[in-house]
Amino acid sequence: MATLIKGKGLINGRGNTIEEAAIVMEGDRITAVGRQADMTSMDGITSVIDAGDKTIMPGLVDAHVHLVNTGGAFSARDARTATSEQMMIVAVKNAFLAIRAGLTTVRDLGGKGFLTVNVRDAIEDGVIPGPRVVSCAAAITTTGGQSHYKSMEADTPDEMKKAVRALIKGGADCIKIFGSGGHATPGSNPLASQYTLEEFRAATEEAHRVGKLVAAHVHPTSGIKLAVAAGIDCLEHCSWLSPSGVSVDQNVLEDIIQRETFISIGFPASWYRVPLDEIQDVMDQSGREALIQPRYDSIRQMYESRAKVVASSDAGSTSTRIDELALLLEFLVNQLNITAMQVIVSVTSLAADAVGLGDVTGSLEVGKKADIILVDGDPIADITALQRVDTVVKDGQVVVQRGQVLV
Repeated sequence: MATLIKGKGLINGRGNTIEEAAIVMEGDRITAVGRQADMTSMDGITSVIDAGDKTIMPGLVDAHVHLVNTGGAFSARDARTATSEQMMIVAVKNAFLAIRAGLTTVRDLGGKGFLTVNVRDAIEDGVIPGPRVVSCAAAITTTGGQSHYKSMEADTPDEMKKAVRALIKGGADCIKIFGSGGHATPGSNPLASQYTLEEFRAATEEAHRVGKLVAAHVHPTSGIKLAVAAGIDCLEHCSWLSPSGVSVDQNVLEDIIQRETFISIGFPASWYRVPLDEIQDVMDQSGREALIQPRYDSIRQMYESRAKVVASSDAGSTSTRIDELALLLEFLVNQLNITAMQVIVSVTSLAADAVGLGDVTGSLEVGKKADIILVDGDPIADITALQRVDTVVKDGQVVVQRGQVLV
């Protein structure tokens, strides 16, 4: 049984568009993509979805989320006291919100224990609705380090190896290392690396030995340098912090480009959307104000370079809900003047590549998974169209229709 979807336009996730477009899916795969005029006489079409003036797109891929975090005004504080049972309830809710917002794939980069592995499996088994989940299970941090209250603590090369092995044994799809301190954990230092090159490398080599990708949370330039040298696959946040402020190190950025290391900006909505006096959770107002414009500038510089930059939300962090990725995309286009097409590619095919699923999803191509969204309007002309997701198809099945999740 094959289904034909036709719409006013199609964005394929690779930087190309088709007007008066159509796409055919059979089972969970895409079997044809092209113009409506070329597909009207195709044999085997058993049903047609007429999207009218809507745009056909790949499902969105958020490469940095935290399913177990609330995304509320004090989510960092709340996560420090939440029980595993409370976190599981939040994760199930977030899975629901994510698929409704058009996220067909998410990479969870720091739950507690193996909670997000269980959520991933429940979604795959059809027990709960949600996106495809790539889970690191718990992240790895130093004793008392960033997010230690829900992470696996490791302090030496041997402990790093053992942590990686334990996480993969428990079902982790990838490895996440807190490579520096952060604003979410009192007592940690976002200006300093938490690990040495030897420690970074021990974890990375162990993960690569069994075919797992590694992502590292790195705010300071010092930590970025070490992570890149250790062969980390994806740099999370990549904030270019130093005691003197924010400044992109062009030599390090060129090294990132040459190594084809991904940068996932993990940029929460609280930075660009929530009034500073409403989020006195993990950083005082003066500290955040001093970093805002330089951080904006660094993100623009990375996008303007040849680096593989992925738009990701850090959803679950302070004042950032998992269904607010589209607000970040609007900010990148309308405030930082990054082109809509570049932003869309960075949250579809490039993001899928970063999480290790580029051969499966992220673009509308024959043979790929039928992960498709229909949005009201043209996101190239108006990026806010991505805030108006009407229909979501995941694995060839319509799971959201007219904004309602089909359970």
